[in-house]
Amino acid sequence: MGSLVSLLPLILLFVVMWFFMIRPQQKRAKEHRQMVEALRSGQRVTTIGGIKGTVRAVDETTAVISVDGKGNELTFEKQAIKQVDPS
Repeated sequence: MGSLVSLLPLILLFVVMWFFMIRPQQKRAKEHRQMVEALRSGQRVTTIGGIKGTVRAVDETTAVISVDGKGNELTFEKQAIKQVDPS
């Protein structure tokens, strides 16, 4: 019984750490995964490197992004898309 009581603060610390650190990170990862899966042509996006552009084509793992109106296009892994910008 005494050993269980001495482990209680450690267990409580782990539960609090999970609730405030691990759980929100998992939630953000899930939201990012859903955003990447819903990526469509014509959306304005920002990459993790800060490049802004318009999605021209999307396949299983990559997205082609037009970075200016002159036809310059870059190909990125879909996971490199940070966010979809409001239009």
